[in-house]
Amino acid sequence: MIRITLSDGLELRKGRRVEYTELDAYPLSGGRLTTWTPEVAAPAWRDDPRGLSWDHGQHLRGGETGSWIGSVLRLPVRYDNDTVRRGLRAWLMRHEALRTTVLPAGDGWARRTADADDIDVVPVEHGELPAEEVRRQIEQCFATVAPGRWPHLRVATVDPGDGGGLVLAFGADHSVMDAYSQLLWFGEIALALERVAAGDAEEDCLDDTIASYVDHSATDRATGDAVGPDHAVVERWRTLFDEHGGFPAYPDTDLARGAGPARQHSTSTWVATASEADRLGEVCRAAGAGTQTGALALFSLAVRRLLGAERLSYVLPLHTRHDPGHASSVGWYVGCAPLTVDLAGTTGLTGALARVESAVRAAKPCARIPLPRVADLLGTDDHPHLVVSFVDTRYVPGSRHWPEWEARALRSPAHADDEVYLWLVRSHLGLSVSTRFPATDAAAAAMARLLDALREGVLDAIEPAEPAEPAEPAGVGGVAAEAVYA
Repeated sequence: MIRITLSDGLELRKGRRVEYTELDAYPLSGGRLTTWTPEVAAPAWRDDPRGLSWDHGQHLRGGETGSWIGSVLRLPVRYDNDTVRRGLRAWLMRHEALRTTVLPAGDGWARRTADADDIDVVPVEHGELPAEEVRRQIEQCFATVAPGRWPHLRVATVDPGDGGGLVLAFGADHSVMDAYSQLLWFGEIALALERVAAGDAEEDCLDDTIASYVDHSATDRATGDAVGPDHAVVERWRTLFDEHGGFPAYPDTDLARGAGPARQHSTSTWVATASEADRLGEVCRAAGAGTQTGALALFSLAVRRLLGAERLSYVLPLHTRHDPGHASSVGWYVGCAPLTVDLAGTTGLTGALARVESAVRAAKPCARIPLPRVADLLGTDDHPHLVVSFVDTRYVPGSRHWPEWEARALRSPAHADDEVYLWLVRSHLGLSVSTRFPATDAAAAAMARLLDALREGVLDAIEPAEPAEPAEPAGVGGVAAEAVYA
């Protein structure tokens, strides 16, 4: 059987990739750089009694200045200062999360919010710059973002002046958005620019069916406040902590720990083309499972193939956009679930799918209870060490245009010595895996082995067995794998 490994170049041509990566991996061009800062006049801020979410409160205690998430794309439009200003303002007006901030108040924080009409965006021109200077200036601009001060978001535009398309990028503090919000931005900003260029007012871009993340935050705070130490979700996390001595880590110590809290390695790799991912979906559906279950199953099987680990635990992020009004809202709508998958007695993908499906179903209710509240009740200041996320981007509005827009979700460099994060992303182009992990050669080699095993698992799942091949040990050949969302 002929197999294509990652080293054989399972890559999509330049400009056709949709990944979760860092800014230095994006092909920025030189040109006219403008940075944009949201602005609210001091008298327009009003005290807002709505509580902060539990995640926001923890983020204010432990978040770092210069840590941000964002997005970048290249639109086939010509630069016009007023059009960009009005398009950005329309986006800021559209989402209340982008018009709220906090101030220190006693031993805590108080929220302040501005009305949609009171926000504007102010440009600063930096002139014509070469590509590397453009990158440096944007990184410096986004590095000013901080958890506890306004503005919590900065924007940059680059006009190459050669008809090559206008680059727009933003970096925001995590307190006001999640990964799905990053993806929503692509279609929203493109449509906002199109509408204001056609003569619409910024107010015309508002949508009163979009619910407020600030309201969601208040509900999240109240939900957490009502949870006590004997709650079933707290007990489930306590059981996990007792088993692992805290949050579980990746079972290969080469990957799980570095020499110190240095800047982490970051990779983005394709493990399936569009046609392969389609075939994988068919295999999963035939077994009664969905795409998320299939991706998580591939992850577990890959770990077992490499390390012989029958039982694997990690943190699984899940969205909390349960109300339809929050589906298109910008905010931090993420809960966490303690996932444990036990593959003992299974030999292939079908068995792994059933185990993952059952494990996710059992763990899913935990995501409704804020993890910082659980940690508070358990008296731990530990943090997640192994986090595996899955997101299917195919149904996000505008996602068909992302390849031609060279759209990428961005994250700032992370600094840690004991964190392994994987984002399994199903897009129109296939299945990709973005990662961050300790910055050591041993960790890089271990991650490369894991990604190769994931690729092998995809091929095992979609290719028919060949009887002429020597039999492989149970759980290694045939169809084997396991994984999750973020």
